[in-house]
Amino acid sequence: MDTAVFQTRQFRAGNSQAVRLPSKLAYPPETELTVTRVGEKIIIEPAAQTLDGFVDFLLSINDRYDGQRVEADLPQRDWS
Repeated sequence: MDTAVFQTRQFRAGNSQAVRLPSKLAYPPETELTVTRVGEKIIIEPAAQTLDGFVDFLLSINDRYDGQRVEADLPQRDWS
């Protein structure tokens, strides 16, 4: 696990507090984040992955599937 430490300040964004993250620590755009407070610490992490995109993933695999089963080339065994 990589560890990076930096200092920043909070600022107001409308009625909320905000913190600017350096680009090397930023998450990709549109990443849903979970914010948790544990005592004096505030933890920001990607939201738990859900199965929302799983159906789309399966459908994308189906587009590449040609219906043919690939047979494995297994060595002959002596079962005697």
